[in-house]
Amino acid sequence: MTNLPSRLSTLQQEISALTEKLGPASADEIGQCIEGLMSGGMRVSESITAANPIEEYRLSLRNVPVFGLRRAYVKLKRGEYENINLAFIPLPAELAAMANAECRILREDRIRKQETLRAIEDSVSRTLPSVHGLMDLRVKHRERANELAAKGFYLVAQGVDHQEFATLARSRELPAGSILLWAIDEVWSPIAVRVNRSAMHTRLKVQQTAISPERADEIARMLALPDAKEVSAEQMAYRRKVEKDIEAAERVEEEQAA
Repeated sequence: MTNLPSRLSTLQQEISALTEKLGPASADEIGQCIEGLMSGGMRVSESITAANPIEEYRLSLRNVPVFGLRRAYVKLKRGEYENINLAFIPLPAELAAMANAECRILREDRIRKQETLRAIEDSVSRTLPSVHGLMDLRVKHRERANELAAKGFYLVAQGVDHQEFATLARSRELPAGSILLWAIDEVWSPIAVRVNRSAMHTRLKVQQTAISPERADEIARMLALPDAKEVSAEQMAYRRKVEKDIEAAERVEEEQAA
């Protein structure tokens, strides 16, 4: 593990070098390759009828790796290919196939190095937490819960988020010194208490939906007005809803007064 950063850096550099070699040859390099073969005495096949044969080679070899093209060029110059007529430059498609074949080992080597790099990175991602103690917060909070239980604390609520914990604390539903372990949504208290969360949820809902006392008084005066001769079902439904809102507002006032 001590040489791991160096190993990763070396692999990345080797992969980059292979990728550069497997990059496509430029139009200029393709032209220089064909001209070099022609200057060495090799002729362009008469089957190529284009006015500019070199452009035909540029078109066919534009995606060929530069490394493969150079290797094929050197081997053609040295006469190292068998079963071909060395008096003629291979046809564009043939030369492209030859250049690609020269890159087979490089491509396989790059794949192996990429797989090795991924394997090392995966191994590091699995081992670093246990080696360096970078544990999941849920694990830490679970351990903290065990510590609190050993100290005599009680689990008094579960599934509690920050907002509800703050509300419970303000309402004095929780004793002083209660602790929220937010990663596991648990509340631990130094005293065994029964937390009335259902009442708290009802109170929260009423506070969120209830209208203000001033608005309730205004609507009450409106409701005191005589009804029209004809009242639709929708109007009656809305009236009942408003009456419920007023009742909710009155309950809130009573609770605050208490």
